[in-house]
Amino acid sequence: MSIGMDNESTPRKRKLIEVALPTEAISRASKADKDRKVGTIKNIHKWFAPMPTPAWRALLFAAVVDDPGDEEKRAELLEVIEDLVPKTGTAPSAEALKRAKAVLAEQEQELPIVLDPFCGGGSTLVEAQRLGFPTVASDLNPVPALVTRVETQLVPAVLGRPPVSGDDGALEGTAVDPMAGLLADIRHYAKRVEENVRAKVGHLYESVEGGKVVAWLWARTVPCTDPACGVAMPLYSSPWLSKQEGRKAWLIPVVENGKVRFQIGKGSTANPPSGPKRSGVRGKFSCLACGSEVNEAYIRQSGMTGEMGAQILAVAVDNASGRDFIAESEGSRAAVIDPPEEVPELEFANNSKQFSTALYGLRRHADIYTSRQLHMLGAFADEVAEVSEWVKRDGGDGDQAVVIASVLAVCVGKMAMANSSQARWRLRSGPSKAEPAFGRQALPMLWDFAETNPFGDSVGAWSVQVGSLTQGLFSLPRDAAVGKVFQADARTAGSLVEPASSLIATDPPYFAQIPYADLSDYFYVWLRRAARPVHPDLFGTMATPKAAELVANPYRHGGPEKARKYFIDGFTETFSSLKQASRADLPVIVIYAHRQEETKDGELTSSAWDALLEAMLAAGVSVVGTWPLHATNSTRQIGQGANSLASYVAMICRPRPTNAGALDRRGFLQALRRELPERIKPLQQSSIPANDLGQAAIGPGMEIFSRYTRVTEPDGSPMRVRTALSLITKALDEILSEYEEDFDTDTRWCIKWFEDHQWETADYGKAEQMAHRYNTSVPGLVHAGVVTAGGGKAALIKPADLPAKYDPTTDDRLTVWEVAMHLSRLIEGKGPGTGIDAAGELLARVRTRSEIDEDTVKGLAYLLHNICENRGWTESQRWFNNLVSSWPDLQTAARAAEKRGVRVEADQLF
Repeated sequence: MSIGMDNESTPRKRKLIEVALPTEAISRASKADKDRKVGTIKNIHKWFAPMPTPAWRALLFAAVVDDPGDEEKRAELLEVIEDLVPKTGTAPSAEALKRAKAVLAEQEQELPIVLDPFCGGGSTLVEAQRLGFPTVASDLNPVPALVTRVETQLVPAVLGRPPVSGDDGALEGTAVDPMAGLLADIRHYAKRVEENVRAKVGHLYESVEGGKVVAWLWARTVPCTDPACGVAMPLYSSPWLSKQEGRKAWLIPVVENGKVRFQIGKGSTANPPSGPKRSGVRGKFSCLACGSEVNEAYIRQSGMTGEMGAQILAVAVDNASGRDFIAESEGSRAAVIDPPEEVPELEFANNSKQFSTALYGLRRHADIYTSRQLHMLGAFADEVAEVSEWVKRDGGDGDQAVVIASVLAVCVGKMAMANSSQARWRLRSGPSKAEPAFGRQALPMLWDFAETNPFGDSVGAWSVQVGSLTQGLFSLPRDAAVGKVFQADARTAGSLVEPASSLIATDPPYFAQIPYADLSDYFYVWLRRAARPVHPDLFGTMATPKAAELVANPYRHGGPEKARKYFIDGFTETFSSLKQASRADLPVIVIYAHRQEETKDGELTSSAWDALLEAMLAAGVSVVGTWPLHATNSTRQIGQGANSLASYVAMICRPRPTNAGALDRRGFLQALRRELPERIKPLQQSSIPANDLGQAAIGPGMEIFSRYTRVTEPDGSPMRVRTALSLITKALDEILSEYEEDFDTDTRWCIKWFEDHQWETADYGKAEQMAHRYNTSVPGLVHAGVVTAGGGKAALIKPADLPAKYDPTTDDRLTVWEVAMHLSRLIEGKGPGTGIDAAGELLARVRTRSEIDEDTVKGLAYLLHNICENRGWTESQRWFNNLVSSWPDLQTAARAAEKRGVRVEADQLF
């Protein structure tokens, strides 16, 4: 739990979010929300980098509730927040919600409108409505505007209504669940849509013997470079079709009559044929017929000249025994279907980093679909476009017609995600399956892909998409007031509400990291066809608006610097507008998720942070605090051991006082040294991960910087935001270095040696010379169990190399360093006698020794992490970050060990 940010000189009443948050509970719930696959608003429609709903629920509550100024009452409010964010990541219980709403009702003013000008997937507004706030949302992009409109405007308008479709069971169910009637209607009209589409294009999906089709597995082809061969070379990444135990299957290529066809190998072999002998170099394959090689340049040329084709490799089916694979039938029609007349002609963005298909001749959106998929998706979109009229003819009113048609239009977007050549065939321990597009925020070139069955019952099927979407709708609140959602430029979003009426809470675009509008076109081309009849205000253009999008895309704005200036100018206008809409007693919540990175000159910086903060300051907005919230799911594409920032950072902002003065560089440094240590202590006490401490320090550091209208350099020029961030980082380094005063002499020697050599061996004489400086000796350090020496060399002992049997209660030369290293060994260990429980047992024994303060052990981990980060020692950095991150669990395990009584004999320990 993090507590801090008090400022008694401030006359206004502070909100709880400016003083305390149960960050551990919020982060735990947010991680669980990210890991949930069903029953969340993420199931409604894809959006990019969505903010977890538990985090918004907590932040919105804490932004409105006054801090009581009393520790006991504050603790009660923090308990309310903890109840609002169950560790499972689900919605809070009715009792927890009732208690939270009662606290909100006790505030001096009525609840504000929650305004989000970058509504995205709608998580901000959904959670605001769950807490009882009125909501207004906007987004320049029609795709998130439609999704959020469905969630917060259209669905609440029909809650409690009986079904149009006349489902008696649903009619009775509305007394228990106000959404029962709507869900029944969605299922009814979805089934009707599927029946009509099947009548139009069902003949294109021929049945096969051997089971119900799950997917047709395709590979791109290019002509062999040898004219004498002339084989169409299939390009596929792996011969494996399934690695499921007992059901392994793989491709066996057969070359006959100048063609490659495939048989299916099955059994327990671990070494199937290697397929096209793809090398480790991307795009380098060899011909299955003659062995000639092709490289990526040749494949691109083949695509550009129209010589790239596609071939079915195998068909995945489900039968009575499970998932199976059969060879492509001779004369299959799938590969020779002509495309329909109406296809998405829109071209992909000129951004090969995230849209690489155009490099291979696939320039249009239509080019990433098979002809059969184009027929099918067009048929679904056209049928859904008729749904609103069906509903009205069946007796439904305008609200019901719009919401049912809108939900099914969103489902068409979901269908496109699983029904293009961006769908991968994923091998796993269970049955292999198709994986929809956007495993990352890009549209890459795939050599092989899965064409799913829209009339089946697996991934990509209409019925499955409808089921997933309705599960997402089921997670919405049942007593929400009808919100308002507009398509609007964020620069003018403040005009959507009355001045000084709103709580501004938003998760804005991440600088240049995600090309939201360009990616959204993937969905837009189908949503426009399906939803334009009921949302003409959203789908009046041929593509998503891009010129006014507040993203720093270099390819759109003529280079990085111009893109940066565009971003800053746009957000300066945005924050100026939002400041007018913000209620005077409330802070503004802005979420960002970037950590600082090292430049070529060794300086830690971040273009994203610099630009956003510069825009805030230019708009007269001060940052008064930051809260790092961990919310990365366990399946993120970055490796689990990576030292990437796994947090969102919630910036708490206030308008800068009109009477703010100026300060020079020396005064700013003095203020940092004076105020920052007291702000950092609560964050460390909360066991904030070491990776995030630097990010968290930005809040109090920027509060100091932004409370002045101007901070000047010695030459009179204004200090840049980038410079201020660098000085804040250096001040944090100084604070962490001051820990050394609390350490024993052996530990201080270890820190200095680690800084110079990490785990490498070095000259014994140098080690002894340094030992004299710290009033210790190398033999003493060897006796302490932290150093190994011999042959004129000395080195620190890595945690993994420490002895497995260790008891701190009998250690006659116990050091903070040794305790920290053994804790790290146990936390990182995988074998018997390791893990959190074993580490907790050790910590419980350390507590019996008065000469060791466990807070200094955690402080050492912070310090060592900082050293590793500055020197780029990734593996060691991860160890110490994990030690800090595990501290709350470690303390819980230690208390459990103390309750049991620490009676294990030393030769049985750890």
